[in-house]
This record gives sequence, structure tokens and C-alpha cells, in this order.
Amino acid sequence: MELVAQMGKDPLHGEFRLGVIHTIGPYLLPDLISAMRRTAPQMTLYIEESMTALLADYLKYGSVDAVIVALPFDVPGIETRALYDEPFRVVVPRGHAWAKRKSITAEEVRGDDVLVLKAGNCFREQVLDACPDISHAEGSLHQGHSIETIRCMVASGYGISVLPAGAMSGPYRADMVHSIPFAAPEPARRVAIAWRRGFTRLEAIEALVEAVHAIDSPSYTHIS
Repeated sequence: MELVAQMGKDPLHGEFRLGVIHTIGPYLLPDLISAMRRTAPQMTLYIEESMTALLADYLKYGSVDAVIVALPFDVPGIETRALYDEPFRVVVPRGHAWAKRKSITAEEVRGDDVLVLKAGNCFREQVLDACPDISHAEGSLHQGHSIETIRCMVASGYGISVLPAGAMSGPYRADMVHSIPFAAPEPARRVAIAWRRGFTRLEAIEALVEAVHAIDSPSYTHIS
């Protein structure tokens, strides 16, 4: 999906093509675009949403200028800069036995039907790393194509899941699902911006970093 956000026509900045992974884009972009209107009001931002592997190719071959992805992102010739840490949340349907819990340990995420993203999605792998007992769960392991599909499956009572905190905050809160923090040490993902080594428009990268840091959200712990 390609979204175009027009922010003016200053030739100093011109067009900037930004790639974002599917599990970050819908939750970060509204706030990021709003912040960019303040930090770089004359920038024209083109946004390409895709999976990590495709965005790596787009970046290497110049189809995009930079990408926002979850680390690790080890691509030859690519520079990265960490932006923020985003914790994971356990998500259960309304009325679930855990709905009143204050926290859940990673080892407890098993024995129920656990919903995860399809293979090939980096967030799926991060969840399986954070909750290793999922692959040995007594229940079945259901898979969805997107976070929103997973959310709807949880709301319909198909099972529980683990989602990024940003997907459970603000306008994405829903009465049919309940979000529970993990007990310490809380699993999280580190989100970064990446660009080609030798990229000449570093002022645009700095403007994006500044815009991300300007976002005031309890879901993110900014990295300076």
C-alpha cells in the first residue's frame, strides 16, 4: 500500500520516500506525519508499506530513501539509528480469565490457543523468541495475515495473542479485547530508521528522527 502525504514544495527537501513495515506503519504514521508537519513543514513524504525483506531490497536499489523497521536489520551497505523501544502486550478477549491480571509472564503464554502472524513476518519471530513456550503450547497455533486480523480473532474468542503496545493504544483500543503488560523483564522490540551508506540527504533523516522523538506516546521509550 502506498500512501502519499503532501507537506509542501520546498526544493531544499523535495520528495522523500520512506518505507515502513506493516506492523509499525498504521500505528506510527498518523503521529509521525503530524510531527513532520511541524519539524519539516515543506517536505513531501511518500510512504511505502511492506515487509522487512522487500523493504531491504527497495532500500538497497534506491526505490526508497530510508526505512523504519524493527532491529536486527543487518543489510550490507546500510546504516541504522535506533529510534525507540516498544514493549509487547498480551491480548485476551473480554471475559477471559486473565482479563483482570496486572501482568503476565512470558512463560505463561501457552496452553491456550495462541494467535500469531504468518511466517515471514519479523514480528512473529520476535514474539516466538520472547515467548518460547508458544511453540510447545497445549493448544493450537493459529495464524493471521495482519495485526488487525489477529485483533479481530482475539475479540471473537479464537484465542489470545501478543501484539506491540502501539497497536493497543489511542484509537486502537477496543472494548472487545483487553491488553495486559508482561512481567519484568518485559519483552520489547527496538525500532530504527535505516538508510544507504553515503546517502547525501542526512538532514531529511535528522528531520524524521526529530519528528519521531516529538511523538508523546506511552507505547514508546525514545532512544536519544
